[in-house]
Amino acid sequence: MKHLVTVLDWYGPYNYEEALTAAKSDFADGMYLCVGKVKSERGSPKIQYVGIAGKELKTRVGDNHHKLKLVTRDRQFWFGEIGSLGPPGKNAKKTNASLDFAEWALVYFLQPPLNNKKTKSPPKRPVTVLNRWWRKDYRTPWIKRPHPDWPDLIDYLGLEIKAKVVWFKSPRRMDVS
Repeated sequence: MKHLVTVLDWYGPYNYEEALTAAKSDFADGMYLCVGKVKSERGSPKIQYVGIAGKELKTRVGDNHHKLKLVTRDRQFWFGEIGSLGPPGKNAKKTNASLDFAEWALVYFLQPPLNNKKTKSPPKRPVTVLNRWWRKDYRTPWIKRPHPDWPDLIDYLGLEIKAKVVWFKSPRRMDVS
């Protein structure tokens, strides 16, 4: 199988009310990620859940979601959209393959505590996920990643080779003329 490379542009952070509004008006299909704490948790907020929304992001981020309602403190949402081309050819599944494998890589390699699916085995095909973060104005980039556990890059080449989960140091800004 060919290697799938997906760039994910993440927007946020949104509090709960902002997330409901943005999910209804600004986003169609994509991914969502929830950072926060569950009821008895102490310490810093952590990545709790990563999900895929197909065409129904607005129905996935509300308190109807069986896992997201467990995150009750310091809850933030990030919405991700594909910023790269998908694999060529006919889609065998309803879910976009780029989103499906990007979610699988994030869930498997980050192991968010509230995810149960896609945590037991690595993706079935080689996949690279590059995460980029943007502010809620959709054009201003975050210079630093929004959470220390959220990698810049996941590069999984297959079962025979160890995956690289990469956190870049603080980026150098260069002017290009």
